[in-house]
Amino acid sequence: MKIRNILLAIGISLLCATTASAQKKKAAAKPKAAKVVVKPVKAEPTAEDLLYENMLENTQSVLVIDSVVVPKNDFLKYIPLPSECGTISPYQSQAEHSGYVYVNGFSNKMYYSLVDTIGKALLYTSDKLGLRWTKGAPVSGIDNDNSPNYPFMMPDGITLYFAQKGEGGIGGYDIFVTRYDSEKGEFLRPNNIGLPFNSRGNDYMYVVDELDSLGWFVSDRNQPEGKVCVYTFVPSKQRTNLDISDLSDEEVRQYADLKSIKKTWKNKREYSAALSRLQRLKGNRANRDDEQSFRFIVNDALTYHSIGEFRSEKAKTLVAELMQMKERCQNDTEQLQALRDRYHDADEAEKQNLSTTILAAERDIMNLYAEIRSMEKTIRNEEIMFLTK
Repeated sequence: MKIRNILLAIGISLLCATTASAQKKKAAAKPKAAKVVVKPVKAEPTAEDLLYENMLENTQSVLVIDSVVVPKNDFLKYIPLPSECGTISPYQSQAEHSGYVYVNGFSNKMYYSLVDTIGKALLYTSDKLGLRWTKGAPVSGIDNDNSPNYPFMMPDGITLYFAQKGEGGIGGYDIFVTRYDSEKGEFLRPNNIGLPFNSRGNDYMYVVDELDSLGWFVSDRNQPEGKVCVYTFVPSKQRTNLDISDLSDEEVRQYADLKSIKKTWKNKREYSAALSRLQRLKGNRANRDDEQSFRFIVNDALTYHSIGEFRSEKAKTLVAELMQMKERCQNDTEQLQALRDRYHDADEAEKQNLSTTILAAERDIMNLYAEIRSMEKTIRNEEIMFLTK
């Protein structure tokens, strides 16, 4: 009996050992599947992406005082540019191309975008001789492979702003600037004017009114189809970059993309003065027929409408000289127009003589115009010095 119990215990032990071994083999036969982690493939940055990132740390510090969202086809209605700064007009050169033409304040030179016979947009220029415009010629020095459009020439007759696509841009249309090299007879290689004027969207017209120290640029960034935003800003004579030392990367990006124009209102006094100039300019445009004949801006907060308002006697004397210069400029302009009228009806021999005379008269008027600007600056400084004594 004792032997049988011993044998039974041994048998049970062997059975348990066999079962445990089988379970281990079963577990070994079915190992757990390793967890597969799929890492997302990061897209390679484009040339536009890299250029945008490089531009960020050189974002220009600029005061943007106003912005308004309008239909793209009507944005010019919201740029109250004085006539002495020139005129900008849209035109439909072809069904698929809306071109823009800029005519300077003297109405004797224009820049415009036009589609050629193979459907490529080019930037042209033309001069007015007599009553007619010369045949347009492509603007020399600008790569016409990038669909240039939206031209604006500064009063100096040298600095040209325009928008184009492609090389050197960060997305869609970008605003570029170039300057005329009189020695070579062509424009220099255009430069992208950078952030915040340009964006990953389309950025179009760039316009400056030096007299009122206001500027405008147009962009469809963050806008629905068919809409653009017209930004009003205060231009600066020297470019100053945004101080990013105390800003996070996200704050810099928001400033560069103009997520909030209030972020640019660092100088409240400058903002208020610029806003007043804008409102006055809008009023002048709306009531141009009733505009007073005399208007002189002393500073952001003071505008004179008569010579008697000047406090400085020296400034009054200079204003009298200024009025004479302006009258002379008006007379010379009328004589120039008379020469243009004669040119229209002249024979070829007389046209050659008149052409030289007209070009010389235009140069003289441009020089006189520069003297007027310089005199205005002198008068302004003289009056401000007297007022601050």
